[in-house]
Amino acid sequence: MKKVIVFTDADLDGSMSYLLLKWLTTNKLPYKVTTVTKFKDDFIAWTKKNKIEEYDRIFILDLDISQHSLEIVDHPNVYIVDHHLSHVENKEKYKFASIHVNEYPSCAKLIYKMYKEKLDNIMSANMKKLLILVDDYDSWSHKYPQSKQLNSIFWNYQGDRLQAFISDFQTGFSDFTPEQKKIITFYENKFKKILKNLSFHQAEVNIQKKKVKCICTFADKMISDIGNHLLEIGADIGFVVNLESNRVSVRKKKECHVDLSKLSKWLLDGGGHECAAGGVCTEKFLQFSKVFNPITFK
Repeated sequence: MKKVIVFTDADLDGSMSYLLLKWLTTNKLPYKVTTVTKFKDDFIAWTKKNKIEEYDRIFILDLDISQHSLEIVDHPNVYIVDHHLSHVENKEKYKFASIHVNEYPSCAKLIYKMYKEKLDNIMSANMKKLLILVDDYDSWSHKYPQSKQLNSIFWNYQGDRLQAFISDFQTGFSDFTPEQKKIITFYENKFKKILKNLSFHQAEVNIQKKKVKCICTFADKMISDIGNHLLEIGADIGFVVNLESNRVSVRKKKECHVDLSKLSKWLLDGGGHECAAGGVCTEKFLQFSKVFNPITFK
């Protein structure tokens, strides 16, 4: 049996990407769940107990590790699959690793494209439905209400979210269970209560010679949902400031020309992806925030 390890992103797309590989093989697939910011430390910690050269294949899924971890993963037995634009721009830097990095709506959809012939012989209609929902959420298309609800279920899991996701959706998606529907209702009601207590501030700023409407708010829970809400109420770019952690999460509409990974690096000493990024609340951001004015909703 080949020796394999999978490093995958901690979100819904990262879990779906892993599940697709699991559907492709009957072999056991050990995994490590991580994030872009934690990957380097997690990978180095793993190498202290494991030798890279002893593995037939090390998969790295849905993670742009090119800007801070390239030198430690650039080996012939490392197989990298990612869909973020920021990674595409740096993929030529790799010399030895097997690189499958292309701008795509989601990493899971990219993996499906790569192995379409094999997966079509394996995946049922419900499995493909699950992939569609995950891709819909990660691409921020949000054509289907079930995709947001699926993400709510995912982040409600306690402990190992990837394993819980596989346990619930190993055979794909047909409908939510009664228990899952209760969780979704609870999650949606909780979100509505949080929104009622939020204040919003907006500003139009010039970025790369184009006006961009920015909306900012303060929250320490349900950050992703609130960031999406800022876009729904008219923001081109939404900033969610968490005063407890001193961090700022940033989201944008797909049509917006700004690369958030670059904006966050400059403004927040952070990084991330083109459409979703973040960093710390820097002095530069505090100065930037002074141009924002309160929004009054009628």
